[in-house]
Amino acid sequence: MKLNTTFAAIMAALAVCPTGAVAEIYSCEIKEWVRVNDEGLVRPAPSAPFKRQVSIDKETGNAVGDALSAANRWEVAQKGSQENAFVTLGYAGSRLLYEIAVYEFKIGREKPLIIAIRSHRGLFSALSGICQ
Repeated sequence: MKLNTTFAAIMAALAVCPTGAVAEIYSCEIKEWVRVNDEGLVRPAPSAPFKRQVSIDKETGNAVGDALSAANRWEVAQKGSQENAFVTLGYAGSRLLYEIAVYEFKIGREKPLIIAIRSHRGLFSALSGICQ
């Protein structure tokens, strides 16, 4: 009986994710982190150590990285194409924290990245970098 249950589970998994199917993932590196200061000028954010690598699943929108750890739910807002950026939104509960855009329309392997970060106090900062 247990063998049949295991076999059924394996077959169900294969039906959902066919053999050879590979998730498309952006592999990104954060290059800069900026904030708006009290005078309304964009300046580098205070230096805080964090891992600059970010991974983004193109299908689900799930994003992983030190700079994105506060989100517990992600959703794709716009699929990337030759005309549009890929956009995913990160939430903590119902509150929008992150908006990520990967410039999919840029020709070439490297695609610019911008991550808008919203705090609970309405403050705003941005991360920029490159994805492949």
